[in-house]
Amino acid sequence: MRRYGMKKGLTTNGFVAVVAATVIAFTSAVASQPVISKNQSIDWKKAEANYIVALNSDNLGIRQSAATYVAEYQLKGAVEPLIQLLKTDKAESMRMAAALALVSFDNGTARAALEEAALYDGSDKVSKFCQALLEASPNKISALE
Repeated sequence: MRRYGMKKGLTTNGFVAVVAATVIAFTSAVASQPVISKNQSIDWKKAEANYIVALNSDNLGIRQSAATYVAEYQLKGAVEPLIQLLKTDKAESMRMAAALALVSFDNGTARAALEEAALYDGSDKVSKFCQALLEASPNKISALE
């Protein structure tokens, strides 16, 4: 008996829609957070150093969580470690988490890393994810031009 209907997996358009929804939800969550400079009781330099250590953890979940918080708190000192994760981490999901974090920074270096990953990452899934993030991000200026 033949079944007609949806194929297994996401189509390219479905994948782009999921990425766009993720970017919108992520940026909405970040925008709803209080500005970190208002909370003077937190030592943000120390927090940033701790998140950078977490980005280098052997535990994938800790690395992914750290990437999320680095983006949420806009810890600019962690951009380079995120770029290194995007370029070198073995786990596709971690490279995608790093890309999602990097897109939240208004930073030419971060954008250039995303553009490079969109073109050259060894995984089609990661490449398409980075391309969709770049297309969905408000800054349409190419960092590689």
